[in-house]
Amino acid sequence: MKQRSLAFTAVVAAAVVTITGCGGGGSGDNVVNDAALYKLSPQKGAKSYLFYGEVDPKGLGALKNVRVIADSAPDKVLVSEDNISDIRYPVISTAFEYNATNGTYSGLHSDKLFYVANGKAYSVSMQNSNGQPQAMQNSSAGNLSSVSYTKVDYLGTRYYLSAKEGNTSVLITPQMKATDAPIVLGNKKVLTVTYPAYGSPADGYLVYDSDAKKVQKCDMTLSACTDILDAGSRDFEGDVPGTTYSAVLIGDKLYKVDKKDGTFEEIALGQTIKTGHGTSSFKGGALYFIATDGNLYKTDLLAGKTVKLTKEKDDRLERIRAVTDKWVIVGSDTLLMALKKDGSSEKPIVLVENSKTKGYKYVTLGVGDIFLYELYSLDPKSGDTAYRACIFKDGKTECRANSFWAGISAKTAGKLDTAASYPYEPYAYVRVDDTDSFGGGTLKAIDPAHPMDDGISLGKAPNYNFQTFLTNYRYLTETVDSDGGIVLYAKNDTNYHVDAFYMNLLKENSLVQLTNTDPTGFNKAPRDHCHGRHCMICHNLAGGKIYKDLNGTKSAYGYRVELEFEDGTTLLAAVSKGKGENFSMPIKKITGNFKAKVLDANGTVVNQSTKFYHEGKAYADCNYCHARYGQTREEAPGAITIAQ
Repeated sequence: MKQRSLAFTAVVAAAVVTITGCGGGGSGDNVVNDAALYKLSPQKGAKSYLFYGEVDPKGLGALKNVRVIADSAPDKVLVSEDNISDIRYPVISTAFEYNATNGTYSGLHSDKLFYVANGKAYSVSMQNSNGQPQAMQNSSAGNLSSVSYTKVDYLGTRYYLSAKEGNTSVLITPQMKATDAPIVLGNKKVLTVTYPAYGSPADGYLVYDSDAKKVQKCDMTLSACTDILDAGSRDFEGDVPGTTYSAVLIGDKLYKVDKKDGTFEEIALGQTIKTGHGTSSFKGGALYFIATDGNLYKTDLLAGKTVKLTKEKDDRLERIRAVTDKWVIVGSDTLLMALKKDGSSEKPIVLVENSKTKGYKYVTLGVGDIFLYELYSLDPKSGDTAYRACIFKDGKTECRANSFWAGISAKTAGKLDTAASYPYEPYAYVRVDDTDSFGGGTLKAIDPAHPMDDGISLGKAPNYNFQTFLTNYRYLTETVDSDGGIVLYAKNDTNYHVDAFYMNLLKENSLVQLTNTDPTGFNKAPRDHCHGRHCMICHNLAGGKIYKDLNGTKSAYGYRVELEFEDGTTLLAAVSKGKGENFSMPIKKITGNFKAKVLDANGTVVNQSTKFYHEGKAYADCNYCHARYGQTREEAPGAITIAQ
């Protein structure tokens, strides 16, 4: 059989069947039911250790401990630490070499693991060539509290630890040894590192001084700092890869800051950015933003030019979801649309628009010129959920039935991608096929050059959803395989059983469940693990949110929702994210048409529907009909509120 890729060899060929017109409410897509099988080839480069931890489901995915393993023996723990309560997540740094001439990187590898335990900072070298891994103290600092890691993307990922040592704020750098004293941080917050040219060693920091309320350029010891801009604590947008420039957005003014010498230039936006989460996104040297006039704009920081990407006002623009090399993916919680970056789109391409029982999942990702996303559909009679893993490329969508995306691992060498959401060339996708209602199924290693085709089967994880859990995305850009081995996290949606899984992308049936954490059950935890998404999309749950007013502008804390069915039985929703304003319940327990009631903390009904209007499982996504800002559906009066 002929090879269809230099890096991947097709080992089995099969028929491909496509069906048009399925897009979960979109403009139509191709659904692949069977395809050729591809097997990954091993990557060249340094071997690294892997790490994982047990997950605290009550702590929004926080890890309770650290375990370091080798790919050759994933069941053997080489380094362990059980007391990392000072931080929510350990962090893993990466490193690579950069070629400024052609924008390529090489030698990408896991570098060090960092965590805080018993008031001290530690690092573990993750390079397998260094022999048996050991936890080494990262600086001489002790009695640390209020710890926080800042991620800086420069020749890989670097992490800088800010903390309180007694009453003194200190900075601990990733290269510090056990004998090195921490740097006195004071009221400064590290934003990024500075350098005379991209690829050169760092020569200082760009910081925010909360006393002076200014962005400053400082030396390596923070002892000499120069004021640059009056700013706020959240005004830093990020760096422009391959250059010495950073972006600072202060109100509706965008500034290009040269970290080399501290000079800056204002870049005119010409518009007012719409207030709200996700209305602006800085990527690859460009600021994308939704303006108050209802249009999407792109401002090129280096060229100093703003371009309108929409032809006319579009009220459907609420958030920027992802960026690819050529497209900006925008929309809302119930809509995804694609617009060309160069502004040549005559009108947005609608990828999917949710209905009561169909739509898209929350997690989306731009990789190179491909946009990855998932569609779901709910059977209103059985309550079963089906999924489709989709790609959007060159204006066309293709999906694979009964599948969704679970993870991604980077190539150790390739083109550094500054234009899309994901910075590296992908080595492998992990896809779950033959999914059940909860998203569990067979994990497979997939060739990114052929994302809809088949891959080798790594193992089965029924009822475990690899897309519902924050930890995967926290380590998304730091996932590099070691001889094929990677670690991903997933949650069993039948009982909130969150676990770590090892898999080798080169070996069939290599899936190993590394942890076996205790389930929390529905009403046992102070809050269920929801993350504010449409619950049925992520967890096969019915759910929604309670507000103080019909427009949904203020959350209502301390209230709950109860369903009353026509046969007289009731179902009390569990408390979810936040202080109880989000609620959820298993779809399977919705047994028929129901009347919805809002209860106060004493269990008194303060609002309710007058009749059994809600038609069973078809109305499981409460936020779909009871949308905010007057955008209601199915004759819903407005958002779910605490008053009639």
